[in-house]
Amino acid sequence: MAEIRPMRAEEIPFGLELCRIAGWNQLVADWERLLALDPEGVFIAEEQGTPCGTASAVRYGTRLSWIGMVLVHPDFRRRGIGSALMAHCIQYLQQHGVESIKLDATDQGRPVYLKLGFRDERPCYRMTGARPDGLPSHPEVRPIAPGDWPKIAEMDRAAFDADRLPLLRILHGEGPSAVIERGGELQAYGFARLGFNASYLGPLVSRNPDDARAVAETLLAALPAGSVYWDILPDNAASLALVDSYGFQVIRQLTRMVLGASTGSDGVAQIYGAASFELG
Repeated sequence: MAEIRPMRAEEIPFGLELCRIAGWNQLVADWERLLALDPEGVFIAEEQGTPCGTASAVRYGTRLSWIGMVLVHPDFRRRGIGSALMAHCIQYLQQHGVESIKLDATDQGRPVYLKLGFRDERPCYRMTGARPDGLPSHPEVRPIAPGDWPKIAEMDRAAFDADRLPLLRILHGEGPSAVIERGGELQAYGFARLGFNASYLGPLVSRNPDDARAVAETLLAALPAGSVYWDILPDNAASLALVDSYGFQVIRQLTRMVLGASTGSDGVAQIYGAASFELG
């Protein structure tokens, strides 16, 4: 039986190896971010001292949490290791009193999660396309300033229904970020970063489609030429229309699932880009 324990920073290369085998987009920074958010919430499974799997459980206070990075090395599959990692994450989060546990499930994983008590919440799409050229400039968009964080925290809590300010601060240090403020009120903000297969745009939160477009185009223009991933919740039809307008195509369709209290439904209309499948 596999032993499951917290991952150490020096074991990130094993996590990266699993990402490369799976074809995922994570870099060293993604694993470092998870460990920074919760050093006790990133797990590694071992069999007789040999690493064989990983999982992460990110807590946004006690309101909401997210399970991700459930990966098992091909040499150790079909031994129940993935299910054991999931059970460990759930137990860890419940021990910390988290009200709602969420994840973004593939079609293959969904039946397993249903058996664990998760319920379908809404679809989640990964869109991809080439970074557009010749994007217009938007003078009203500016970089995030220190004084913006209280307003970002308030707006993000309303949209995401949990406090993910520590995550947003980390993302701010990893790549381009942008904000629109009008009449003293925050209208939109967003972040982007690099990835192994493609750059990534998100999270992106906006009160309206026009400001979402302005922030998105500013972020896209700051990324290197090449492919971009952009994860959206198609329940917000305006976000799907925005991403579609750049010729992006759906390459993965996942199901957002929840165990425990349902959260966040009231804020979906402001979500124009998710943070990632492992972060929500």
